[in-house]
Amino acid sequence: MEQHTTPEQTAKLIELGFEKPRLLYFGNNTIGHYAYTTGELIEILPCKLYTGEIYIDFNGLWRTGYRNTVLHTSDFELIDALYEMTVKLKEEGVL
Repeated sequence: MEQHTTPEQTAKLIELGFEKPRLLYFGNNTIGHYAYTTGELIEILPCKLYTGEIYIDFNGLWRTGYRNTVLHTSDFELIDALYEMTVKLKEEGVL
């Protein structure tokens, strides 16, 4: 299970105005890049949105979203589902 954003995802989040991540991640190669962790993205997302609480669920795919809203994402990797939700909320002006 991937636990760090890709260089492209990291660049997009920084472009959207999020603080640069603290972690220099090397992965399987020797060239490091700054990356957000699963935990950092969870901390960015609000626990409640409108009347819905956040949920993170696994049923073959990782799903994230807010109950009682139309805000949902899903992906094979949790980090990717969290990234998609973070971008979606930022672009909609929620974050």
